[in-house]
This record gives sequence, structure tokens and C-alpha cells, in this order.
Amino acid sequence: MFRPNKKHLQSAIFTSVDQLSPKLQKRLKESWAEVFYKEFFSRLEEDPFVVLYSEIPSRPNIPVNVLVGFEVLKAGFGWSDEELYDAFCYNLQVRYALGYRDIREGEFDLRTVYNFRRRLSQHMQQTGKNLIEKAFEQVSDEQIETFELKTGKLRMDSTQIASNIREMSRLQLLVEVLQRVHRMLGEEDKERYKEDFKPYLKGSSGQYVYRIKGEEVADHLQPIGELMHRLVNELCVDYGQESTYQMLVRVFQEHFTLDEEDDLRPRKGKELSAGSLQSPDDWEATYRCKRNEDYQGYVANLTETCDPDNDFQLINKVQVEPNTTEDADMLKQALPDLKDRTDVKRIDTDGGYGSPDVDEAMREANVEQIQTAIRGRKPSEEKLGLEDFDWSIDNDGKPGQVICPHSQSVEVQPGRKEHRYLAYFDSVMCRDCPLVDQCPTEPLKRKPMHVLRFSQQETDLAIRRKRSADVRATGRNLRAGAESMVRSVKHPLGNGKLPVRGKPRVSVMVIASAAMTNIRRIQGYQEKLREEIRKAREAQKQMQDAIKNVLVYFWGFLQRRLLQHSYSKMVVRAIPI
Repeated sequence: MFRPNKKHLQSAIFTSVDQLSPKLQKRLKESWAEVFYKEFFSRLEEDPFVVLYSEIPSRPNIPVNVLVGFEVLKAGFGWSDEELYDAFCYNLQVRYALGYRDIREGEFDLRTVYNFRRRLSQHMQQTGKNLIEKAFEQVSDEQIETFELKTGKLRMDSTQIASNIREMSRLQLLVEVLQRVHRMLGEEDKERYKEDFKPYLKGSSGQYVYRIKGEEVADHLQPIGELMHRLVNELCVDYGQESTYQMLVRVFQEHFTLDEEDDLRPRKGKELSAGSLQSPDDWEATYRCKRNEDYQGYVANLTETCDPDNDFQLINKVQVEPNTTEDADMLKQALPDLKDRTDVKRIDTDGGYGSPDVDEAMREANVEQIQTAIRGRKPSEEKLGLEDFDWSIDNDGKPGQVICPHSQSVEVQPGRKEHRYLAYFDSVMCRDCPLVDQCPTEPLKRKPMHVLRFSQQETDLAIRRKRSADVRATGRNLRAGAESMVRSVKHPLGNGKLPVRGKPRVSVMVIASAAMTNIRRIQGYQEKLREEIRKAREAQKQMQDAIKNVLVYFWGFLQRRLLQHSYSKMVVRAIPI
């Protein structure tokens, strides 16, 4: 039964923290633990997690903000579950961060954490809602509001995340699936298929492929495919609802095909999808080759504030998807939520985030995209491009007026087809233009006009190129800090190799690491403030000491002058007349 945690708001009269010396208490309150407690633990709303618990009157739950705090600390410090639990039991700083002031309170078994994770994963798989993601966004929004950070400018970057799966060759994956299918079978079926499975049960899947040379792999694929084909057809009735059988069906369809004459053959080369199963232990992990490096797992897309007027920046959006997902798709997916939660007017990205769909979404949201580079073929240096023209765009994103590099301004007219446009320039002015040989316009035969033909997509691309060039000219790239954001999140996670599998668990760890990154940034900002206050007080003390020294000197000077004056009078009186 769910019950919110309010106990931490009222501390006991005597606690373990009170037994520390004043110096150590001061140090504890200036550490990350105090920031974690105030800026994350106390801000976390527990009510959305009520769906994970029974409505029947029963034993109250372990506090949700404690269990969520466990996930953040585990990811933020790179701890194992045992290290995390030991820290909770014996580390006063960790207990302080989780709202416990006494070492004797709050004890529970580590199994409680496992059950909470299982319920989170099941809820995400059944509803598609990630409660940890919503909690992170709620907390980060409050943090941004508290510290008055501007959200008009955001930056975004993605990174590869590997789940805890073995790197398998194609043959090893197929043998591993067969071995798991064999374990699924009942005793009668095991005896029935005894001879069929015999070659694949003489050790592990890794041992099976150990002595097989590369040129021999094809000879082993064909009999495996034929056996899988039989199993798919013959086991459907008795084992159709089993997850292992469903995995068998998926792997068979991904790796083998039947031609028109029902002849089975292994798929080759590009016939194999990048979204095919990479491991029997992680059904959602996918394959991607990026910059000549192979990745198996997921991609994390991170968004943070980047306004130069902010004292520091905070991450406010985390997305985790299979690594075959394009950056542009994640930007389009995140844009409505960012628009609702922030005042975003500009998003800085790299070249991978550009696409016609993103251009359309940006127009609808009235947000400007600034790219550090543009994907695709570079413009010719010998010819003018549309980015060399100046464009006037209406509220719908359509071009209304265009000015050529020779300062000739004309109205844009719609073409015959949708999203196609024409711009007519005076040929007399064009003939006198020194750039006429480089211009993309074409002279008309029957009219003294030069026409420029272009599409909406080409216009959007030209505007993005122009924005990118303008930003480079200023020498101020707001996206530069995105690399630091990515490293801050990935570093505690083994630099991107996570100890968990599956999208629900992977996403929770990445989001939790981002939450801890925000805590560290707030702590760094507060430490900076304390240092500035310390320096200001020191400067004030030095000023007071200087004034005091001046006053003491002046007072001594006056006393000496008074003494000298009094002595002079005494001497004058002592002289006889």
C-alpha cells in the first residue's frame, strides 16, 4: 500500500548527526549530501508512483523518494548494488542525503530495491510511461525555476550507450537461441528432438564456434536454418505463448528467408537488418556502425540549458532509444515536451539533427535551430548557393521575399507544384552583376528575366546553412559545452558500458546519472558562492583592519602632538623673567 514519505520533514530531537562536532556538521551541510537532500530528494513528487502499489490495505511501502534516490546514487557514483546498500547502511553522508538523520532508522532489505525496479520496468513495458523520466523532468523544472535559469536557449547531443550483453557472432547467436529453445522443451519433446539438438549441446555457444573458421560458417548456417524452420512450425501449438519461442520466430525471420519455391537460405549482407536481435538477453538493443566503429545497444539524447547569462546549466531532458534511431527523430519527438516545459526559442545541435521533418516541426513550434555543421554535400565554392541569398520568411515558414548577393530584391511566387517557388530577377541588373557567372538563376528566352527555382526543403536547408555560418562568424558556439554534458553523464557509467540490460533499466540508469550531474553542478555553484562570500568577508575584514590601523595611527599622532604642546607650555612657564 502506498504511503507518502513526510517523516523526513520532522527530525528527532537527538540524532546521529547531532553527535558530530560543529566542524563536521558544517562540513556535512556543505557537501553534496545537503544539495541532494534539498534539491532532489525533497523536491521529488511521490504521487505518480502510486500506480506501482496495491490499493488493498496492507503493509506500507518503503518511501518512494528513498528508492528513487537509490537509483540516482547508484548511477551517479558507479556503485554496484552491494556497494550502494553498504553505503546506505553505514555511510552517514548517504543516509543524510536520503532524509535519515539517525543511523538506526530506515532499515530495509536490498530485495525491496529489486522489486521496485521490476515494477518500474513492467509499468514502462505495459504503458510506455517512464516514471523515472517524469520524476527527473519534474525535479529539474523546479531546480531551473529556483535558480532562475533561462531556458530560451538549449543545446542537444546524443551518445552511444552499450547494455550489458555479450558481443556474439551471427553463428554463436543462432546456436545460443537453439540451446535456449531446448531448455524450454518438456521431457517428451527433448527426447523427440534429441538427435536434432545433439550437435549444438556439446558445450556453450561460444565453445561451439571456437574452432570454426570463417569460411566454414556458411556450411553451419544452412542446417541451423532448416532446424529452426521445423521448430517454428512444429512448436507453435504447445509453446506459442512462450517468450523463448517468440524469440526463435524472430531470429529465424531475421536471419533466413524462403524463396518462391520454398527453398530456405540464410540472409546475406544488407538483407540483415540493423534492428535484428543482438542478444537473447536484450531484445531491444540494436546494431549501428558510426564513424567506422561498431555499437550494440542504445543511444541517449541529452538536452540542457545553454544561455550565457545563466550562472550554470542544467540537463532538463533525457531520451533513450535503440541506437538505430536517428538524431533528427529524437529532436522531433522531444520538441513538443520542451516547448511545453521551457521558453525555448533556439536549439543548438550538430549536423545529425537536420531533416525536412525537423524543419517543419521547428516552424510549427516557432523555434530556431542552429547547427554547427550541415549533413550532406558541401556547397561548391565556385558557385553561389541559396544560402548566399537573404530570405524573408512569413509566419508559416514560407519565403516571401528574396535578396540576391547583388542587392536585387524581388517577391517570391508560388510554383506549379506544392512547396515549389519562383523568383524573377531583372536581367538588365543581372548582366551588370559581377557574380552572374556564379549565380544559380537561369535566363528566360522570352522575357528579360532571370528565374530562380527552388523548393521549400531547399529554402529550409539554405536558412540553416546561413545560420550556421553566422554563428561561426561570431566565434561563439553555444553547443560547445554539449561534449562536457555527455561526458558528465557517461563517466560514472563505465564510460557508456552499463551493467544492466533492456531499455527500461538502461533508460533509468542514464536518467539517474543525469540527475546526479545536475546535483553536482548545483553543488559547484553553491561552493563558488560560498568562496565568493568568504573572499568578500576577507576583503571586508582587511578593509576594517586597514581603517582601524589608520585610526590608531591618527589617534597616536594626536596624542603625541598634545603631549608636545603640553610640554612646551611647561617649559615656557619654567623660564624666569
